[in-house]
Amino acid sequence: MNIRYRGRLVPDSEGDELPVEEAVRDHALAIARDLVFGTRMDAIRSWFDCSFEITDKTGRVVLVLPFDAVLGEPDFGSA
Repeated sequence: MNIRYRGRLVPDSEGDELPVEEAVRDHALAIARDLVFGTRMDAIRSWFDCSFEITDKTGRVVLVLPFDAVLGEPDFGSA
């Protein structure tokens, strides 16, 4: 799950393997939510300037998910 931040790509060398495509989006949203609401980094001033670029085993981009997608979740704000 590579992160694109202001035009710069930060590759994920480990990655996560998920069984089905639907699980990819849910997993990406969960991680984005954790980063947006729980992680502070000096190098990234706003997580909302980030997106995940998720690739398959061949390196083909299968999903681009802007971090602001967490704001449109139906359960936003629930614990």
